[in-house]
Amino acid sequence: MLYGTNPGGLFNLENLKNAGRKLLHPLVGLLAAIGMGPFSITILGLLMTAVSAWFIWDGEFIAGVVFFIVGSILDAVDGALARKKNTVSKAGAVFDSCCDRIGEVLVFGAILAGKAGEAHHVMVYLVPAAIGGSYMVSYIRARAEGVKLSCSVGVFTRTERLVLLMAGLLAAGLWDTQALVITLIVLSAGTWFTAGQRFAKVFRDGRGISLDKE
Repeated sequence: MLYGTNPGGLFNLENLKNAGRKLLHPLVGLLAAIGMGPFSITILGLLMTAVSAWFIWDGEFIAGVVFFIVGSILDAVDGALARKKNTVSKAGAVFDSCCDRIGEVLVFGAILAGKAGEAHHVMVYLVPAAIGGSYMVSYIRARAEGVKLSCSVGVFTRTERLVLLMAGLLAAGLWDTQALVITLIVLSAGTWFTAGQRFAKVFRDGRGISLDKE
């Protein structure tokens, strides 16, 4: 969900992200015209992600990807809708981020508890590693910004994680659940590497700076 910007990312995808946001402008205009608010869109996006998680749990990966994409599109327009309707708020930003984390738990939990987890017992290790890495990437940035340090660097930001996970789910539907094992190995390694990148930047930029200083 995009209440802010993230200049980092794999292969410097910021220009591509901006192009994608421009493509969604008509949808933002339509939602505003029919009276939808950003909080409603955020909740609807989370509900679509929950439906996606149910299909993923059941082994219906193609249907899961479709609902995941719909949820992610709604996920990507709530911030723009808030700006268009001049309703941007700190409460909205926090709510937005919380729904992001809930959505991640739902999808990863469905992979572990469902057909993919039954087929590959290694998921017991890979899913917690991927969730932990994803959360650390977000947590380090949030904690850094809480002490007024910029920390949006890293190769596996949220957009890259979503695209990779969607690709893995699609491959699982078209090929085999082994694709999800490969996906989660890459996600686990990439997110923990990104967490390390962010920690290193915070340590470098914040070393020797007292918390009492602005």
